[in-house]
Amino acid sequence: MSSIAPFINLRTSGLGYQLLADSVPELSWEFATGAEAPDRAVVEVYHAGASVPMWQGTWRVGTQPAVRYAGPPLERSAAYTWRVGATVRDTQVWSAAASFETHPGPLHELAEWIGLQVTEPADAPTPVQYLRRTFDLEAAPVRARLYASARGWYGLAVNGGDVTGVRITPRFTAYDQRLEYEGYDVTDELVAGSNTIGIELAEGRYRGRNGAFGQRNTYGQQIAAIAYLLIEFESGRREIITTDAAWEGGYGPRRFADPQEGVTIDARISGAQFTAGTALADARPVEVFPRGAERVEAARSEPVVVVDVLEPARTTTIGDRIVVDFGQNLVGVARLTVAGPAGATLAVYHSELVDEAGRIRTDYLLGDGVLPAVPAIDRYVLAGEGSEILEPRYTIRGFRYIEIEGALQVDLERIEALVVQADLRYDGEFSSSHSGLNQLHDNIVWSMRGNFTDVPTDCPTRERSGWTGDAQVFAPAATYLADVSLFLRDWLRDVVLQQSEDGALGDVAPRDSRPLPELSQFAGLMDGKGSAGWADAITMVPWTLYQRYGCTDVLAENWDAMVAWVQFCLRRAADRHPSRTGDPLPHERYVVDTGFHWGEWLEPGNEFDGPEAAQMILNLANNPDAEVATAYFAHSARLVAEAAAVLGKAQSAQEYAELHEQIRAAYQAEFLDPDGMPRTLTQAKLVRPLTFGLIPEHARQRVADRLADLVVADGTRLATGFLSTGYLLPCLSAWGYDDLALDLLLQEERPSWLGQVAQGATTMLESWNGVGSQNHYALGAVARWMYENLAGLRAVTPGWQQIEIRPMLTHRLEHVSARTMTPYGPLSSAWQRSESGWELEVTVPTGVEARIAVDGGNVLEDGARIVALPCGTSTWRVRSGPVEVLADTL
Repeated sequence: MSSIAPFINLRTSGLGYQLLADSVPELSWEFATGAEAPDRAVVEVYHAGASVPMWQGTWRVGTQPAVRYAGPPLERSAAYTWRVGATVRDTQVWSAAASFETHPGPLHELAEWIGLQVTEPADAPTPVQYLRRTFDLEAAPVRARLYASARGWYGLAVNGGDVTGVRITPRFTAYDQRLEYEGYDVTDELVAGSNTIGIELAEGRYRGRNGAFGQRNTYGQQIAAIAYLLIEFESGRREIITTDAAWEGGYGPRRFADPQEGVTIDARISGAQFTAGTALADARPVEVFPRGAERVEAARSEPVVVVDVLEPARTTTIGDRIVVDFGQNLVGVARLTVAGPAGATLAVYHSELVDEAGRIRTDYLLGDGVLPAVPAIDRYVLAGEGSEILEPRYTIRGFRYIEIEGALQVDLERIEALVVQADLRYDGEFSSSHSGLNQLHDNIVWSMRGNFTDVPTDCPTRERSGWTGDAQVFAPAATYLADVSLFLRDWLRDVVLQQSEDGALGDVAPRDSRPLPELSQFAGLMDGKGSAGWADAITMVPWTLYQRYGCTDVLAENWDAMVAWVQFCLRRAADRHPSRTGDPLPHERYVVDTGFHWGEWLEPGNEFDGPEAAQMILNLANNPDAEVATAYFAHSARLVAEAAAVLGKAQSAQEYAELHEQIRAAYQAEFLDPDGMPRTLTQAKLVRPLTFGLIPEHARQRVADRLADLVVADGTRLATGFLSTGYLLPCLSAWGYDDLALDLLLQEERPSWLGQVAQGATTMLESWNGVGSQNHYALGAVARWMYENLAGLRAVTPGWQQIEIRPMLTHRLEHVSARTMTPYGPLSSAWQRSESGWELEVTVPTGVEARIAVDGGNVLEDGARIVALPCGTSTWRVRSGPVEVLADTL
């Protein structure tokens, strides 16, 4: 064993830089590649600056590399350090120390809500408010932390310095029940003497336009801010400044900022440096607003910030406008640096597409009148004082192109796209000899980055909503690309909070806008009762997170909601569709054929396009797909049974296992013929029951064979929609059709993944025909197969404690490599074709059990087919073996 400490990447409650730790944080780490895990390790926690630990905990090999703090109660807003160590060759070695701070408690108990009274009508925007407080300090502080949140979106400044920058905060939560606050280190911004702190307050998702129907006031009309500044001096004395009646408010150059519509900035108006002494328009004392029912709690996931800046790939002048192509469909804002005369105006339009003339398109997202048009436009008026930076804040949009109106009257010094996303750790990597597959992987990652913002959204253009179905189908792939544990667990909190008393769940969480009055016929479709495959996210996403990260907490947190949803489905199944007549058959009590269900959404040929769009939705309402709904009912019941077993709930495990068997039998009676073949033969209706284990064992291979026949008959093109696309290739591979699965992946004729690539997409498209949103990650669920099958990275047990590397070695590709992050550290597999077979290099993290396995008539160099792997990096040769050798090694 190396004498170097194997412990790296220490994290507190999942984050490396933690200012908001709770009172019982989880302390976790990874193992350095190639290091050998010790049998046990000690975790020590210290008061910051102390030399004696206040608590020691023990970790033992064979468990996740983490311990839960169980020492004396931690103080609020206090600083601590911790480290992990072990005895290596009779020498105690330690990791580098990590630091964390605890949060101050519920912010609504520490400060008051303040702001200026909103006087605009409910359907009109309200200006950005500028709120500030000036105070004196006896000396410069040794530690200062500013905690803030808003009923709206906010930005912070101190003494003329920008604290928050371009970001989305607070994140989108069930605002009527909980808001999150973040913490900021402002020690260096405060000085002895006079200081000013300020808050810019915009409408955000609280009052601004939300969802597919772009309505305002989803959570309220009055925006407000709340903040708590804790200051510590060298003497040990603390001083606290909070939002209260002592603050002043007014208006400045940011006139309006809407999440969907965009921003309006008039740089001629004073106030840009409102924490450095500049005057505010209509300045007056703020109002203090009553405390609401919502909690204001510390954020528990990664912030939404700028993570990248892109330069234009191409700039074209068309008439009196300039069109900029950034070469990548992205989510964020466009920032301009310009010089021009005072009063010069610019308008910046955003889009994912351009027309044949090169002008941006605004017509491709409207759904034939079902959805209103809410163009994303930023408007600027210049101050005329040299170079000016025009930077949108408190808005976000999806775009590849911008079109600048008025650009010819100014000097455009710089054009940039700021990429905004949740600051997740993206460690997933994939590369191959096929450029199309590499671009497909890039497209999937960019779609995930753009839609994993303040919630997992469906798209960044039209709805920007937390559609549960999209998150459910993509979550398994997402775990290979990035660490999404905190992000999805936080979102699940809002799924649960907005579950109704009867157990029903909406298709969007947090809730957002409703249909407009002129579209009242759709109101009943979004009644919060939950569509099959969408609302089942409450069982499927927690199970996915448990499988990938090995933490049972996510099952415990969502257990009650999981049970309530399955019980709701059981009651829903008791209702019969009006088309059923006569006495009900015994199995019908487990068949779900009522309620609204999106079904196998956007199968090829059923895309949301043209004048039939509205009728398509109405047809779904009147004729729900009972096969889809019943299959997901069975699947959720099984997951609840399995979750109960993990949580030690033996009685519930038995109860829901029995319920699953009853639903499974009902599914077979209703949707399969006497030989076990689905009565309706489409790719989706074969993939789903095979994946969910609903086909009788004796018929499974025959059904899989029929699926393969359908794929070939469809020209080796897929015919699945949102719900089944992610299962198609794994299903084919599971039943012996690896080559056909690869044929599908490499297919370039639409509908296909590479068909999207061939038409120039840089993100995943919403539909196979390219109509609609150009940035929907759901169809990117195929990334899971690319990692698990092509590269062979598979978890055998939850949390990657046991690993199998079983790559799909094929002569059709020259090389494939993939890397993903496990709780123990990075795991990678790379194979390359050679004259005699293949060369395989694997890297296995410390602390796990791993094996390599080869299939398809191949053997390792010594003739074996399964071999235990050492930790670290190792190289293996694989060749095709003779039949007698293969028989001996089976």
